[in-house]
Amino acid sequence: QARRSCQQQNAELLSITDIHEQTYLKDSALWIGLNRLDLTSGWEWTGGSPFQYLNWAPGSPSPESGKLCAVLNPETKAKWQNWECDQKLGYICKKRNFTLVPSDGWVPYVDHCYKIFRDSKGWEGALTSCQKEGSHLASIQSLEEHSFVVSELGYKPTDKLWIGLNDHKVQMYFEWSDGTPVTYTKWHLGEPSTTNNRPEDCVLIKGQNGYWADHICEKKTGYICKRKATSQIAGEKEITEAGCKKGWRRYGNYCYFIGHVPAIFSEANTTCEGEEGYLATVESRYEQAYLTSLVGLRPEKYFWLGLSDMQDQGTFSWANGEAVSFTHWDAGMPGNKPGCVAMRTGTAAGLWDVLDCEIKQKYICKQWAKGATVPPIPTTALVPTCPEGWVSNRHRSSCFKCFCRSKIRKKSWFEALDFCRQIGGDLVAINTKEEIPLVNQAMSDTRCMFETFWLGIFSLNPDEGFSWSDGSPVRYTNWDDSPRNSGQRKFCGSLNGARLSGLWSLSVCQEQHNWVCQIKQGYLIYLPEYKTTADGWVIYKDKLYYFSDEQVSMEKAQEICRKNSADLAVVNSNSERRFLKRVLKETVLINNYLYISSLSWMDGTPVTYVAWAPNEPNFANNEENCVVMLSEHGLWNDVNCGSANKFVCEKHNSSVHSTFASPLPPRGCPESWMFFNNKCFKVFASNVTRNLTWHSARDVCFKLGGNLASIPNEEVQAFLFYHLKYATTNVWIGMNDINQESTFLWTDGSTVSYTNWVHGAPEKKQSYFDFYEYETLTDDALESDGKWRDDSCDNKRGYVCQMNSRELLPSTNPASGFTHYGGSSYSIISSEMQWKEARKNCQDKSAELASIADAYIHSFLWIQMLTYGKPVWIGLNGNLTGGYYKWTNNWKTRYTKWAAGEPKENSACVYLDLDGTWKTASCNESYFSVCMISDEIAPTDPAELPGDCPEADELQAWTPYHDHCYYFEASAGRTWALASLECAHLGATLVSVESMDESHFLTHKIQPLGNKVGGFWIGLYQNVEGQWLWLDNAVLDFVNWEEKEFSVERQCVEITAPSGYWDKSYCYSEKGFICKKPKGKSSVCQSLVTGQICSLVTLTSLHHRSGSNFWQFFISHARLISVLKSAHIHSSKSVNPY
Repeated sequence: QARRSCQQQNAELLSITDIHEQTYLKDSALWIGLNRLDLTSGWEWTGGSPFQYLNWAPGSPSPESGKLCAVLNPETKAKWQNWECDQKLGYICKKRNFTLVPSDGWVPYVDHCYKIFRDSKGWEGALTSCQKEGSHLASIQSLEEHSFVVSELGYKPTDKLWIGLNDHKVQMYFEWSDGTPVTYTKWHLGEPSTTNNRPEDCVLIKGQNGYWADHICEKKTGYICKRKATSQIAGEKEITEAGCKKGWRRYGNYCYFIGHVPAIFSEANTTCEGEEGYLATVESRYEQAYLTSLVGLRPEKYFWLGLSDMQDQGTFSWANGEAVSFTHWDAGMPGNKPGCVAMRTGTAAGLWDVLDCEIKQKYICKQWAKGATVPPIPTTALVPTCPEGWVSNRHRSSCFKCFCRSKIRKKSWFEALDFCRQIGGDLVAINTKEEIPLVNQAMSDTRCMFETFWLGIFSLNPDEGFSWSDGSPVRYTNWDDSPRNSGQRKFCGSLNGARLSGLWSLSVCQEQHNWVCQIKQGYLIYLPEYKTTADGWVIYKDKLYYFSDEQVSMEKAQEICRKNSADLAVVNSNSERRFLKRVLKETVLINNYLYISSLSWMDGTPVTYVAWAPNEPNFANNEENCVVMLSEHGLWNDVNCGSANKFVCEKHNSSVHSTFASPLPPRGCPESWMFFNNKCFKVFASNVTRNLTWHSARDVCFKLGGNLASIPNEEVQAFLFYHLKYATTNVWIGMNDINQESTFLWTDGSTVSYTNWVHGAPEKKQSYFDFYEYETLTDDALESDGKWRDDSCDNKRGYVCQMNSRELLPSTNPASGFTHYGGSSYSIISSEMQWKEARKNCQDKSAELASIADAYIHSFLWIQMLTYGKPVWIGLNGNLTGGYYKWTNNWKTRYTKWAAGEPKENSACVYLDLDGTWKTASCNESYFSVCMISDEIAPTDPAELPGDCPEADELQAWTPYHDHCYYFEASAGRTWALASLECAHLGATLVSVESMDESHFLTHKIQPLGNKVGGFWIGLYQNVEGQWLWLDNAVLDFVNWEEKEFSVERQCVEITAPSGYWDKSYCYSEKGFICKKPKGKSSVCQSLVTGQICSLVTLTSLHHRSGSNFWQFFISHARLISVLKSAHIHSSKSVNPY
């Protein structure tokens, strides 16, 4: 009713295809258009919208087969639930934007319309403009279509026009932007190509012949749009197809003709026979789809097919005598009135209606195509027999049986359908009147002969007519005279045994009745078998189950299970619930229950899945604290724990999953566990073959007496992270938002007092989080510091378990001497010294002030330092290494952890502070220190790498220096963002300055250019945490600031001419810029980068016009820097810098 009301308003029930639509709808329980009324497929939206966004409430969709319609429920925070469709609720309609019939310059061709737009746009802008017109950039699929575009749209020989072809996804693999397959191309000579290291990812049509060429996507030019026509195009030329007469259309082995003059059914059939054909038959869904495309857009409402029930009312047959193998009825069809069948057009295109045979309609003729091979007549095989208790006759290829049940054990139509399908069959389909007496006889053999039985006929979708649940055609009906549109949602067919005539009725599908099943002759009834152990345990997946017929209380059942090293069964999924239901004998009465453990699961497993029966749990009298499974349909009910019932025990079939926790020693932690912060931790991340899903990992932690780890502060974070140095996989921790979306909690109930998300996390559409730990020492790994990200709980990861220590152990200082970690040994010197003195003290121990090569070592040293509560000198110094920061033990700086605003000018010595960051100070200050003895020899600085820079041309000239190439742009000013993009197009990044020598080189080169732009952008920028970073991920170990104060809003950096000092500047200022890339490296502007740059140019230009704070631009569009950094990382992989 709700959907029909929407359709009367030229709309549909609401479809929600993204999260933005969802946010508007939170206040009342309302029907939405999501449904599963098509029993052969999954959930879908009315009106055909894609089911690409999911927002189910926990526990939904319910496994009950009759709940086929979705509601937006405010009690579940506007999430979706599936309810029975016959409930009365409010509803939401949604109206689409309609595409117009070709006009205003649109030119029709076949079933599309085309138009040239001459306003100049880049490719992305042209695509957007077409989409606003309800179209796409044109795709051209054939020589004929290409000729039409060039000859009939007003195309000029001087035109250059964008079309939809591009290679954004995969470089040099061209695809149409509208998703259609590439079946035809017409390139210019020498095309497609790339020039000047600039990626040419977009295609335009140009020249006298309209041939194609690829070009940079930013070029502004006209474009061609193409859209689907909304009505049949008149005046098309007749086409003669192979094997068919002129005017006939070929499909498969047949030819089809659309009659020009309306005629009554018999005249139409005579006309077709006069053309050596017949009124069309439809043998399959594929032929149905073709005929729909043939007539669906025509202005006529109906076209006769060859089907009618005029010879035998209620039994439909084809006029040419073929067997009826397929039907596609319209809503309410076929009814009780006899007539002839016509195919509809328009919004119900392709559906079949029964009409008065004397009405004049156009028609479809069909005949064999000349040369088509006639399929052989199948040979008649011996008819197999039916199982015992099942009946059939010579007219049927299937057997059927009536199932008679007591009142409390009858089934809804959906439950009856599930039952029949589980034994390998379906609800019965009655295809001829000869089968009615057979069904009546089968019912009379039961004690329920005067009761109602479900049949397989139904009409759940209000847009379509009746269907049989087994997919067979509806060619015979035997309805009674009761109304079938009473508004009570009577959409499931039944037969009352009291009616000897065998008339059918429509009933509410949720009513409880007996039922009739059918199976194919020769098929055995499916009774699932499972392997069992010698002592009677049933094996299913990785668990063992014992089904007991003894009826006892919950306490006694639990005692029996535990004596067998098991527990009462835990049901964690719908598949497990269905397995338990199948194993139980069908004859078990409803009062024979199956224990499945209490609401909190007795073995500690979290409740992540529920399957309550209707109106359960109800906690009657506040004493129903245990849960049983009803053997009839596998749903759950709460009961008094003292009631006697059958039960099922469950245990894992591997000793790895022991139910009982490992015993704790008298003090501290179990063996192999690590003690920290009065907790015990154990990392499982050394073997990817033992990885588990989030839930399985938590189960293991439970069984070990703990839980997945929670991280209350940065100290625990660092402790766990440095123990992951040699892990081979990311690891799960306990954070999740399972109970309430976007509210992140620890699974052990700890207070959320600390988080460490990776940039962009947590994502809104996922609910499980793992500890973000990289496997290889790449630049991004060095900067990750063990950050967290969300991930699907079904992915398999390592994991970290934690448990409380038996006693609180006092913190103690580590023993004096060196501690080995990660290939080196370290010692905290607990005497305050100046930096030079501290270094000499280390050298006296045959050591050196510590260098920190990565985030793991940093975390390890910070945790060691915290036990002393004092900052420590490290081996980073700017005085001894030519003005830039370098480790005194000659290790190259590959990782930094500078505090905000660091490093400072004129502060040459570096210490590790208590907050875990590096800070500069006067070398005369006195601090503790950390010495290091390395097992490895520090590398020497490499010689200059060989390689060439791109050849100079009229547009650009590259200058070599050491192992890089440099490009200086002073002809026109750019904002920092646009300068970054220009460099990316050239396969480079804005320059990083890594030494005083490089700074002198740059200063020398820009001095003669200073009168043009004054300053040049470099790749240094300030992130959201106030840290200064290089865009190409180079380590910031050299600075060359000019001495003056700056506004905090200046987050970008220029190198000034002629001084060469660095100035902070507003990012939207326009300046020259310097690009830098390694020698001998080709363009790195891969398809991923190029495709995103096109869309980012608009963002940067919009920002420039708005004059807004550039920092806001960074926050809103941080993707820019992410793309550019990714491009640089990709380009550097094949270069061995050191």
